[in-house]
Amino acid sequence: MTLATDRPFETIDCPVCDGASFEPLFEKEGEPFVRCRACGLVLINPRPVFGIVAETYDAAYSDGYIRKAAKKRARCRRWVRRMQRRHQAGGRWLDVGCSAGFVVEAAQQAGFEAHGVELEAAAVDFGRRALGLANVACGTLEAQAYPDAHFDVISMYDVIEHVPDLNATVGELKRILRPRGVIEIRTPDVGHWTTPRALDTWPEIKPSEHLYYFDRNTLPRLFARHGLKLRERRFMFKSALDLVFEHA
Repeated sequence: MTLATDRPFETIDCPVCDGASFEPLFEKEGEPFVRCRACGLVLINPRPVFGIVAETYDAAYSDGYIRKAAKKRARCRRWVRRMQRRHQAGGRWLDVGCSAGFVVEAAQQAGFEAHGVELEAAAVDFGRRALGLANVACGTLEAQAYPDAHFDVISMYDVIEHVPDLNATVGELKRILRPRGVIEIRTPDVGHWTTPRALDTWPEIKPSEHLYYFDRNTLPRLFARHGLKLRERRFMFKSALDLVFEHA
């Protein structure tokens, strides 16, 4: 294995099961992709330190998302309506990794007190300026210090695979979730039947960006560590997981 020498790397134990033995899979752009021998989680390990990962989210990254605004906003409204039908009709909603704020906008229009948090400053500025969203914060989830048991709905759409410290983040989700609240997680599914056997050809393999690749077993196991149980697993035609969790 040859790591890229122009970036600092760190080695971690498996965040799902604390395992320290990994099966090498392949290398891409100087970053090693491995599978935990104990639980099967696929991840980059060793991986670039957080500062390097954070640099992948810049104004250009957000601009590519904002250019698809019409399509994204319609899709976010569908997600919010489904949440209202199946789990929570109203209350306080937090979208983690909210980007330009389209989920926050849709939740607000549906009657929720809607909040968002996002690392990339240009996306937050767009949400505040173009969408008129007052409750979008720039930074990490943990830095916001939301009150205990504060949110009825927490969403993370295509975000958890980017999170450097999974256990710190999931622990924070548990802390700020109301007793009857729900957390919806959407992320690529490495175990899906449409995911190619040659993983290095899968478009979701993104060095320095997607740090983990969950399946139907590893993601619930991570949340179970923090007293959160699976409430719903949506059937997905594409290689994605869409899971809803609640307090155990």
